[in-house]
Amino acid sequence: MRRNIATLFLQYARLDRKRGADGLSPLEEEIWSNLRRYLGKRLNPDVPKDADRRASLRVATEIGCLWARSAPVHDAHVTNLSRSGAFVRTPVPAPVGEEISLRIALPEGGCIELPAVVANQFLGADSHRRGMGVRFGPMSPETTKLIDALYERSIIDEFGKPDETDPPLVDSSFGEPA
Repeated sequence: MRRNIATLFLQYARLDRKRGADGLSPLEEEIWSNLRRYLGKRLNPDVPKDADRRASLRVATEIGCLWARSAPVHDAHVTNLSRSGAFVRTPVPAPVGEEISLRIALPEGGCIELPAVVANQFLGADSHRRGMGVRFGPMSPETTKLIDALYERSIIDEFGKPDETDPPLVDSSFGEPA
């Protein structure tokens, strides 16, 4: 049975959240691992196996944000998001290792404010790709819920609505080649 990518990604996101909070059963850990491997291949086919060391999978997005390490504040865009970090497209990225303050706009209004550390930079000539990868700092439970909701919304925006007829995975095989 072929599964909807949004359905699989959302199940991965929910298991990933549970993995960080309460831990997973051995079967859930196996399902999470297989989903991560499968989705990683589907979403980033050019990335070698085990080369992506991020804590959770990224999803493409386009969300307005502001960032600052002190004055001034910079307009930017989050162009991919995970539960633990983001890529911030900005003409002048902060140096690697720098702590910054990040304010991400929410689609329904308001924003999420959180600390982040610059993990890498892209300084190439293509201004549409220039920016910095950031790892989110400690978050309150409320901020974590907002990031999780934004992550799930970004999955749906990128891949469409999940197939409501797809039953939840109950074993580590889900009808797709690994």
